[in-house]
Amino acid sequence: FSKITQKGINMNTLDLARFFADFLIKNDAKKVEIINTKNSNVFDYFIVCTADSKLFAQKLLVNLLQYAKNEFNQINCAIEGYKKADWIIVDYGKLAVHIFSEKAREKFNMEKLWR
Repeated sequence: FSKITQKGINMNTLDLARFFADFLIKNDAKKVEIINTKNSNVFDYFIVCTADSKLFAQKLLVNLLQYAKNEFNQINCAIEGYKKADWIIVDYGKLAVHIFSEKAREKFNMEKLWR
């Protein structure tokens, strides 16, 4: 998607990334960052955050999906990693949300990889 409508307001991918990042911050995700990944030719932005536990990572995902459904009626996405919850990826097309455990975030170091 390049534009999505939230309550009658058109949002681009960066606006949506900020919207989701704000949600994650308000829901106690740690170290929330938006990373510009336009050079990837696949995604425009990654949102990266850390969850304190497997259960909390899963809860963040479920709450994020419900929030997106409530705010945008429906956003199609693909999800990987829910069961293990060490690294959950939510693919919204040009935007991906990464919910990491502390250990996985240190290991994969997305910030360094994309900057």
